[in-house]
Formats: sequence, structure tokens, C-alpha cells
Amino acid sequence: MKKLLLFVIPFLSLLNTSVCFAQYSCNDNRFIEEVFSSVDLSSDIIYGSSVNVSGSNQSLEMDIYQPSGDTMSARPLIVFAHGGSFLFGSKTSSDIVTMCNKYSKSGYVTASINYRLGFEGFIPSANTATETVYRATTDMRAAIRFFYKDALTNNNYKIDTNNIFVAGVSAGAFIALHLAYLDQESEIPEAVDPTEFGGIEGNSGNPGYSSNVKAIVNLCGAIGDTSWIELNDTPCLSMHGTNDDVVPYGTAVINVIGIPLFEVDGSSSIAVRQQNTNVNHQFVTWQGAPHTPFINSAAYMDSVFMSVTPFLADQLGCETILAVNTASQDEEFILFPNPSNAKVKIQSKSIPEKTELFSVSGNLVSSFQNTSEVDVSGLAKGVYFVAITTNEKVAFRKLIVN
Repeated sequence: MKKLLLFVIPFLSLLNTSVCFAQYSCNDNRFIEEVFSSVDLSSDIIYGSSVNVSGSNQSLEMDIYQPSGDTMSARPLIVFAHGGSFLFGSKTSSDIVTMCNKYSKSGYVTASINYRLGFEGFIPSANTATETVYRATTDMRAAIRFFYKDALTNNNYKIDTNNIFVAGVSAGAFIALHLAYLDQESEIPEAVDPTEFGGIEGNSGNPGYSSNVKAIVNLCGAIGDTSWIELNDTPCLSMHGTNDDVVPYGTAVINVIGIPLFEVDGSSSIAVRQQNTNVNHQFVTWQGAPHTPFINSAAYMDSVFMSVTPFLADQLGCETILAVNTASQDEEFILFPNPSNAKVKIQSKSIPEKTELFSVSGNLVSSFQNTSEVDVSGLAKGVYFVAITTNEKVAFRKLIVN
């Protein structure tokens, strides 16, 4: 049975990827698709506390999603951080709730955290903005430590601490990136007083436990300095639009409420550094897309799931998923009509050498040679993915059979 890793990426470092030994079985499609019908939500769980920019002590809360009826004794965890320019947003942001539900139904435990927001003073500056990012990152570390602590004490959430992931959107992606790569005392920016902020680990709660994560997902984020990314560092999936006018796609000065602050390295610069430091990474470029396009677009949210799902499953060591190392966005094509229950035409630059249809779990359903039309009348209703191969390049599109 053929399986396919469903992602579209211009930078793929499979040759530099360390081997992941299988720890989970994905034969039942767990971690690949939604195998649970519902989730159990625990809201407003306090994971720590610390002083905010107003000088008050703030309780730090998160929502935890668990697959209903799950009997697995040690489950992987994804901790999400919302966007909002470090000024607004919350753990109930619609995009984060969508992702938490999706991946909890797929067999993960997921959590969405609130973190400290705001900039000290009336107008943000480079120094106060740096402190804000650092403050929020230490909150995320406290949330990770919460689960390590629970696993070693009450074990309420049955987390496999060898498989903890962090994912963030926009400002939340800043947090994920800084948690992974700003991990040494010598790297702490000059604007941050380590004694005030509690060093690398921070002082937001659960001291004495680890805050290590296995891999991160960066959705439209940036980092203060790519030099923090070192040889064989934390694996990372990045996704970013080329027309992002909020967080730079590459290296540029970032603005908050119209105020230029400092230069940051966006996802494309991060990918170059990761390539040069042998970091297991994947990078999805959304050509022409604005900032966080998936928040208001189901199609872009599908694109997120198509990349995040196999990336995390690969980190879990799922042997049933194979990687296609020729994936590209260069070969654009259109399927029409879509949805369809009959014949579907493929409009592309040239007739595809090979056309393959896959189920959402990665099973090869059918294959065609040298054709611009496929017949889906015999397929069950549902979501499929079409892969075309031209000139040794592969591109994907979602197809709905109705």
C-alpha cells in the first residue's frame, strides 16, 4: 500500500533529516485524520502566574482538549499560542480553537494558552518589544513545564513527554521560535534583564521541570536572530505568505501599530539558516498570500492541515507515511469542476506525466498516465488529494467528491 506525505514545499531538507524511530502506529489513521468524534474540553486551567506589564500578578490560564473516550496511556501533546501582535487575542481565537479540535480528534492532547500581553509604557520601543516577546516565551515554557510536572505527579492528562510540540500563529509563532532557539543564557538580548525575567526558563511557574519540546510549527512568525539556530537544532515546520505586511517573509524591520521597532528574520530567512545548520525543517511558501491567510480562508486552513499533519506524524515515527522529496509549488494546476462526482479536468501548463489520487489518510486510490482528465464517479463521497507529476516535480490540490 502506497502512502504519501501530503505537503507542498519549496525547501525540503530530507537529506539532512535525522531518522525517527517508530514510536506510534498510524495504521488506524490516528494522528492522520479525525478518528475521534468529540473532545473533552477543560477550560481555564491555571498553569502559572507572573507579574505583567502593569505590575500586577497575573494568573496564566489555558484550555486543554482531549479526545473523548481515548484509552491510550501516553499521548503526544501540541501546545498552541495565539496571534495578536502581543497586544490582543486569546486562547479562544477561532483559528486556534479550530486547530485544537482538529488535532485532538486526531488523537493528540492539545492546549491553547493565554500569555502576558502588552508593552511597557505608552509607545512600544525596541527594548520594550523585546521584553514583551521574552515575557511571553517564558510563559510558554511554564506551560510546557506544567505538563512535565503533571506527567511525573498526578498524570491527569496522560502526556508522553518525549513528544511535546509547540505551534504558534503570528505572535504565537514568535513564541514557538524563541522557545526553540533562544535557549542559552548567552543569547538573551541586552534589553532583557535576566534577573528580572528569571533567566531562560523565566519565573512563570512550575520550576524544576523541563521545558524541552520535540519540534515546533511556525505559522507566519519571525525570530530576533537566526544565529540562535544551531547545528541539528529543534525540527521546525514554517508556513508564510510572500505578501505578508505584518510579519516579514524574509529579513526586515517589523512594525507594531505603525511604529518601526527592530529587524527580525521571517520564515524564509529562518529556512536558509536551518538548511545551513542541518536542521530538520520544512518550509511552505504561500505565493502572493497576506498575513495569516488561513484565519479567514478554509482553503488555506486545509493547506495548514496538509502540511502540519504529516510533519508531526513524521516526528512521531509513523512508518506508514513516506516522504515525497520532489514536492514543489512550481507546477500550478486547476481542477474543475470541483466538487465533482464524474469527470474532472486538469488544467496545467502541460499534460501531467502522472496523476494520482490519494485519500486524506494518504492511501493511493488510483493512478493515471499522460491524461488531463480523471473519472471519480466510482469514488465514495469525501475529500481526496490529487497529485500531478511533470518534469519530476509534484504538486497537489484538494478534490471533493460529492
